[in-house]
This record gives sequence, C-alpha cells and structure tokens, in this order.
Amino acid sequence: MLNRPVVANAPATRGREKRRPPREQDPRGIRAANASALDAPLGVSPRAISAAIPPSSRLASPAPRHSRCARGLVHGLLVSLLGAACSSAPPYSGWTEAQLYEHGQRAFDAGDWGEARRAFERLVLAFPLFDQAVEARYYLARAFYEDEQYVSAVSEFTRIVQVYPDHQRARDAWMGLCRSHAALSPHPQRDQQSTISAHNTCRNVASDFQGTPVGDSALMVTREMRNKLGQKAFGIGQYYFRNDLYESADIVFNQLLDEYPDTDAAPRALALLIEIYEEWGWDDQRDDARTRLLEGYPDSPEARVLGQAARGDTVSVVMSRAPPRQRSPPPWPAGSG
Repeated sequence: MLNRPVVANAPATRGREKRRPPREQDPRGIRAANASALDAPLGVSPRAISAAIPPSSRLASPAPRHSRCARGLVHGLLVSLLGAACSSAPPYSGWTEAQLYEHGQRAFDAGDWGEARRAFERLVLAFPLFDQAVEARYYLARAFYEDEQYVSAVSEFTRIVQVYPDHQRARDAWMGLCRSHAALSPHPQRDQQSTISAHNTCRNVASDFQGTPVGDSALMVTREMRNKLGQKAFGIGQYYFRNDLYESADIVFNQLLDEYPDTDAAPRALALLIEIYEEWGWDDQRDDARTRLLEGYPDSPEARVLGQAARGDTVSVVMSRAPPRQRSPPPWPAGSG
C-alpha cells in the first residue's frame, strides 16, 4: 500500500472548490495585441508598436461635436433654399384668363409696357384657346413695339397676319408690322436691308388698304423709307464725285433717278450731274439735266439756285469732250456701312 505524501498546513477544500471569475471575452484581440506590444524589445519605436496593432482593434475616435454656430448656419441655408424654391413659382399662378386679360389691359393703358407684356405672354401661353387670344397677341405685339423691342414686335405681328389673316385685328397688325420694320431702319450710311424690308412691307399695306387710314399711314411710311434709300444712293454717288470718279458717279446718279425719282435726293443728283457734264463738255446731256431739274423739281433748292445762275450763264470750255480717265477708287470711309 502506497503512502501518499502528507502536505502540511494544506487547507481543507474538499467538497467546496473555489470558483474562478469567468474569463472576459476579447473578440478584437486587444489584450493580446497590447501584451505583444508590451513584450516588445527595447528600442522599438511607438509607431512600430502601433502598426503591430490590427486596424480593427484600434479604438475609434469620437465623432466631432457640431457647434451651435454650425447648426445655425445650416438652418439658415435651408431657410434660404426654401425661400428661393417658393419664389421660383411662375408669375400669375392661379389667375384665370379673364383676370390676366384685364390686368394686361390696365397695364397697357397705364403705359407699363413690361407688366403688360408679361401678363399677355402668360395669357397666350397658358390659355391658347381663350376667345380673346388674338386681341391678347395684338396687345402683346404693341407692348413690344412701345418698349422699343422691334424684333419681337415684328415676330408677334407676323404671327397674327399669318395665322389669323381674316381677323379684324389683321389690318392693324399689318400696320404694326410696317411700323416695326421702319423702326429697325438704320442711318442712311449703314446697310439698308431693314429699310428695304420696311419699304416693301409698307408699300404692300398701302396698296391692299388703299383709301383707308391704315393705307394712308402706310403710304407715308413708304415715302420715308424711299427717301432714306435715295439718301443712301446719293451718298455713294457723292463719294465718287468728291474723289473725281465721275464715271462711277454718273452711273450711280442715273440709277438713283430711275429707282427713286420721287425722293429728295433726285434734284441733288441732277445738280451734280450737270457739273459732271459741264466738266466733260457734254452740252446735250447737261441741257437735258437742267431741263429735267427745272421742270421736274421747280420747288427744290437746287432748281432755285440753277434758275438764278441761268441769268448770268457761263459755259466752261473743255478741250476734250471725252470723260477723263478714271482712277482706281480709294477705300470706302470706315464706319460708312
């Protein structure tokens, strides 16, 4: 029989074994990583120790706390965005066609062309089948014209005469189209394409509505445009004349007399033609030009001056009856169109 060693002073623990506290779980391995870092040899840098710790084991930094000032700034930004969204609502939202038409007429009568234009634009876009849509478009075109937006006025008047040719406002729209083209006519020294468009449009209106107030008004505008075209042609001929380019001046002045004989530029062109023919010694052409000026334009300043000079007429003698040799024309003056 084996004898067991007797341990002195051994506590009697039989029957009641001491319990140990449960082992804490370390899912991220923080303790192991820290233990490995503590057991690292001396001379290892803290950065290397930190790198040894897994990223998942590092404690997350606390989220920054938003200051009261930042929260107020965000709140103010949201309020301003909400206000901008509300202000972007279309004007006259919820208005009926009758309200828009009445409001536009009041603005038009008061001379508030911008407000009238906005009201009628909203009306024709939102209610195209409104029973007074043509009237609204006419007032819209008139508002553009009165506000000196002549290109837009031409567009609106053209829409009326093309889409509603039998409407009672079509005649007034034709007159508005004539006046809008005329308003786009530039200075005589510039390009006269707009003047030509105005002349042709107003001439057609005067012919279609002859004997009516609209026809008479269109005829007056037609004469104004013809005078401007005559001034343009005379300016070109006068340029040649002043630079002694008599052949070119002769061509331009005679073309002016063929196309615009009823303009104020016609007697002026005849007066310069007389000087050219005297310079050339062309007595027959000179006498014909004199007769045409005195008989065709007796009330013109040029005819009166010629009549006074005829009392003491002196004809210059030119040795050569042929036109002088023409030089190359100098460049056209800058800014003359």
